[in-house]
Amino acid sequence: MKLFAIDMDGTLLNEEGKISKANAEAIRKAQQQGVQVTIATGRAAYDAWTKLEEAELVTPVIGANGATVHDAHRRQLTSTPMGRSETFEVLSWLEGNDFYYEVMTDRAIYSPQKGHQLLAVEMDRLLSANPDISLDTLLHAAEKQYEQTGHTRIASYEQIPLDVEIYNVLCFSFDQAKLEWGRERYRDFQGLNMVISSDRNFEVEHKDASKGNALRYLANHLSIPMQEAVAIGDNYNDISMLTMAGRGIAMGNAKDDIKAVCSDVTLTNVEDGVAHALLNLLKTIKADTVK
Repeated sequence: MKLFAIDMDGTLLNEEGKISKANAEAIRKAQQQGVQVTIATGRAAYDAWTKLEEAELVTPVIGANGATVHDAHRRQLTSTPMGRSETFEVLSWLEGNDFYYEVMTDRAIYSPQKGHQLLAVEMDRLLSANPDISLDTLLHAAEKQYEQTGHTRIASYEQIPLDVEIYNVLCFSFDQAKLEWGRERYRDFQGLNMVISSDRNFEVEHKDASKGNALRYLANHLSIPMQEAVAIGDNYNDISMLTMAGRGIAMGNAKDDIKAVCSDVTLTNVEDGVAHALLNLLKTIKADTVK
C-alpha cells in the first residue's frame, strides 16, 4: 500500500461530524511511514480543509465527488466542471419542482434562500404521516446540510456568477417518492453522472467526474500504480474508487451492496473503523518488509 484514499461522511467522520483522535493519529502514523493519504469526499475541498484543520492533518483532497483534485498544499491539480447549460437545465427542473439543492463551485456552495422553508414543509409532512419518526433525527439530517463551509444563499440559480466553475448539484429531500423521481430522471441523463451519498440525496456532475477517476489521476500524479492504492468508504458515491483501487474496504456501517464490492469490511465510523483498517494494513506492510 502506497496510497490510502478515505471518504469523509460515514467513514472518517464520526457521529459528531469530527475526525476522531484515533483516526487522526492513524493517518499521521501512515504518513510517517511513507504512505500517501488522501481525502476523497463529496464535500467541497474548502469544506474538507476545515475538517482537516480541526484534526491538525494535511493531505491532498479529492473533492466534489471527484470533480476536483488538490494537492497537500491546496493547489488545484485538475478539475472536471459541469457545463453551464446542462447545470441550468438541472436547476431549472429542481426549482420548478420545489427541491432543495446545493450548487458546489470553486467559490461557494449556492443554495436557495427559501431552502429552509422547503425542507421544513417536507419534514412536517413526513412527521404527520409517520409520527414514530424522531424529529431530532430529521433536524440532524437538515443541519448537516447547513453546516458546510462556504454556503451562500441565492434567490434563484440565475444569480450564480458567470465566472465560477460548477462542480456538482446536490439535491436533498425528506420526501422519498419525490427523491426517487429526481434520481430516476437523472440516472442515465446524457452528459451527466448521478451518484447517491446518503438515503436522502442524489448528486449530478460531469459524466467523467468520479472519485475513482480522480484517485487514478492523483495516483498517476504521485507515480503510484493503482494496484498500490487502497480506498475506504461507505456509500454509493464511493463505489468507483473502491473498485478501481487495488483494494477496497467497506465501513461496518456501509450497506450490504457496498460491502459486496469490497475485499474487506472494517468497523463502523463511530468505532474508528478507518484507524482499525489503516493500522492493520500498516502491520501487514511491516510484516512483509521483515520477510
